[in-house]
Amino acid sequence: MWLACDLLLDGVDTPALCELAGESPTRLDKWEARDLLRRVLEELGIPPLSYEEADWFLGREAALRILDGAPSAEWADETWRITLKLAGDGDEVFAALANHDTDPEPFRGFVREYLRLADEQSGAVTP
Repeated sequence: MWLACDLLLDGVDTPALCELAGESPTRLDKWEARDLLRRVLEELGIPPLSYEEADWFLGREAALRILDGAPSAEWADETWRITLKLAGDGDEVFAALANHDTDPEPFRGFVREYLRLADEQSGAVTP
C-alpha cells in the first residue's frame, strides 16, 4: 500500500493503483492484494516475474543485505536460496553459513558468488 501511495505522489496514476493506495493494510487479505497487484502491474505494462525470476530476485536481495552487514535476523530465513544454488557435491557452503557468526568471510565469499550468478541471470550489475 505504501508503495502505491508513493507512486501516486510521484505522478503515476492508474485505477488499480488508486484502489491499492486506498486499501487498509489490516483489512486487505493476501488473495485480494495479489489480484489487485496483478492489475496494477498490468496497467503499468510491467510483466509479472516467473517463479525462477522471482526466486533469483529474492535471493539477490538477501545477498545484498548480507553483504551490507545487516543483522542475520533480516536475512536468515532467505539463505536457503543461496545455499541450494551453491551446494554442489560438498557441504562447504553449509559449514560456512553455520560458522557465519564467528567467521563471516567464508560465507560472504559464497554470497558474492551467488550475487554474481544472480546478476548474470537477471542482467543486473552489482557495484
